Amino acid sequence: MQNKSIEKLNRKAMLRKAVVILSVILLVVSAALIAIKFAPTDGKGEKEESVQTVDLDEQPKDNSSGNGVSQSGSGFPLSFPSGNIVDIEAVDSSVFVLTNEMLFCINSSGKLKFSEVLNYSEPVMKTSGKYGIVFDRMSGKYLVVSKSRIIYSGKSIDSAQIITAQIAGDGSYAIASRSGEAACVLTYYDKKGTEKFRWACMKDHIVTIAISSNRRNLACAALSASDGEIETKVYLLDIYSDKTEWEHTVKGSAAVDISFISFGRLGLLCNNANLILDPGNGEPVVMSDKYSSTLLDSYTDESGYRVTLTAKFGSFSDYELKCFSPGGSLEYVYETQSRAYDIFCSGKRAYILTDSQIICINSFGKESKRIDLSAAGLGMTVASGRIYYYSLNTLYRD
Repeated sequence: MQNKSIEKLNRKAMLRKAVVILSVILLVVSAALIAIKFAPTDGKGEKEESVQTVDLDEQPKDNSSGNGVSQSGSGFPLSFPSGNIVDIEAVDSSVFVLTNEMLFCINSSGKLKFSEVLNYSEPVMKTSGKYGIVFDRMSGKYLVVSKSRIIYSGKSIDSAQIITAQIAGDGSYAIASRSGEAACVLTYYDKKGTEKFRWACMKDHIVTIAISSNRRNLACAALSASDGEIETKVYLLDIYSDKTEWEHTVKGSAAVDISFISFGRLGLLCNNANLILDPGNGEPVVMSDKYSSTLLDSYTDESGYRVTLTAKFGSFSDYELKCFSPGGSLEYVYETQSRAYDIFCSGKRAYILTDSQIICINSFGKESKRIDLSAAGLGMTVASGRIYYYSLNTLYRD
């Protein structure tokens, strides 16, 4: 009897030990899974794990339940019920559709890759070939995305309002946000979301940012005022030495876009001029193309080609599109009387979206074809040679 009691106690002790060991194993496995899910990624290829993405195998076959996207039998057009479309942008071969409430990632066949709830007040998206950054100006929230998933999610410093942001070809990115210690703060992060550089712009408000191809320098343009006149201040920053390498003031102009171009020069687009600046030159303004018309829109592609659209003063029917090379030289000028709502370029090829057509311009500056629209277009993008445009809450493909 005593032996049986001892055996029973031994069995209970062994059982308790087994339970403890099993519990430890489960904790270790759970911790490992959590670490894998939320660990920063190196952004190589398309193997990075994502934050809050939808498993592609769990997507509904008709892409119509859960996310509410409805499509025709051929895939396009696609209708988005979660408010009107704010913007569409291409990331590699995918098209991202942005509304205030949601972000949708669509492939070339119209199939939904994933969707994400945003609930942003003022959503903006910037892209650079294989990566994009989506941010909310008001809340400071943002997402970094690739062509098939969300790579990283975060907030600006102190969740401050984001003025602007930019992302580089390797997935690193920079954010200019409001700050109590200065007019705004510029912060640069590597592709894993690790802060690498922070710079306070004490009195000026940064409106556009550029990241150099070697990831060593940042350039930014900020708006200021002197003696009642608006001016743009350009800053060239060294990420590794944490210092301002160069600065320049352009009086009477408001910056629209800045970019790194060849030979260490900067391309600065303003409301009334297109300039090339050379930080290493005693006379830094290499080119200044003053407009005799009103700047309406501009677009710079990932290779550095830029198109600008202007309207002649006092005219609502004469428009001029200029294409500039990455070095800043004028490639061609195209004139039209069609009212333009959006422009796009891919290398020397340009596209003009009107209320009823898309005008395609070849690399010689000549009109190659016109595409009739199914509905009045509000914005467009090009991904893998296919043209996409949207109208209110519907996405179309040519």
